[in-house]
Amino acid sequence: MDHFFRSGSAHASRFLFLIAQFVDRRIPAEFFATQFRELQNTQSTYLDSDVSSVIGMLSVDVGAYLGDVEIRGVDYIDSEQLWMAAGQAFRDLMTVQSEHFEREAG
Repeated sequence: MDHFFRSGSAHASRFLFLIAQFVDRRIPAEFFATQFRELQNTQSTYLDSDVSSVIGMLSVDVGAYLGDVEIRGVDYIDSEQLWMAAGQAFRDLMTVQSEHFEREAG
């Protein structure tokens, strides 16, 4: 069980790192969305349910992101809205990770 937690934590850290880069505005929204989808496709199965839930909520926003203003409709969000959603997901993931570490130490 301990090995699974560490493994799941490492996979969650990959999401945290990517989201942090976007929230810090080090990478553009288009790059973030592409990398997020790639991570989600390759790493999601390794996440625990709490982390998976946060990633799933952000996935909805990533799916609704459309950078091209000319073709964006009411069902799509822009880069600022995606940035705000990513910021919330980052805070939620940090809380979940902190709770996991407290349980492990506890």
